Amino acid sequence: MSDELGRLSWLPTPEVLADPDAFLSEVLTGWKRQQLSRKYGVKTVQRRTAAVLRMASFAGSYPWEWRPSDADDFFAHLRGVENLTHNTVRAYQGDVKLFLEYASDPAYDWNENCGRLFGSMFSRVVTNLNRSHHVQETPEGSVRPFSVRELQEFFDLADLEPERVLRAGRRGALAAWRDAVAFKTLYAWGLRLNEMRHLIVADYSRNIRTPAFGEWGVLRVRMARP
Repeated sequence: MSDELGRLSWLPTPEVLADPDAFLSEVLTGWKRQQLSRKYGVKTVQRRTAAVLRMASFAGSYPWEWRPSDADDFFAHLRGVENLTHNTVRAYQGDVKLFLEYASDPAYDWNENCGRLFGSMFSRVVTNLNRSHHVQETPEGSVRPFSVRELQEFFDLADLEPERVLRAGRRGALAAWRDAVAFKTLYAWGLRLNEMRHLIVADYSRNIRTPAFGEWGVLRVRMARP
């Protein structure tokens, strides 16, 4: 049954049992539309949807039935059994987290309908307790984030490179300056290389919370990591 806004109203009747597959399809469709309205790319939307469906298949249950232990088991399987990289597993975690935040948001009526139809509701099972950090140090200490001092030294060196190229009478000063700006942008906004590569000036806009930054207060990433 559709209301005046064109949304599907789920009204269970004694004669017809609720179809969980159809309900999940409706939630995913709504999530896709929400992401597209926020200017996410089609490939990004498809990847995120696939991640949710993959976890549902692994857990053998619907998202409104998930518990934190289901998320722990799924991510541990991806990392320990399938040997996926740390960043790939983190991407899965982010995708599932975004979906559950959407489905459980009170601005939408998915949880209300879900509780009426199935007796359970979406919960946010991906938290800081089971989500991996962006950068982790290995036991050997081979991977770790830069210290503040190291980071500043790296940026200083990048800033000096265009001048060094000019003094040497060689070409490439503009490319060196571009790289210096790219390094700072990557770090400041937490971007991946593909996201950085597709940036254009129109992706920046004002942020009323940080007026001091002028036209550069907000960055909208259109080409997220596939």
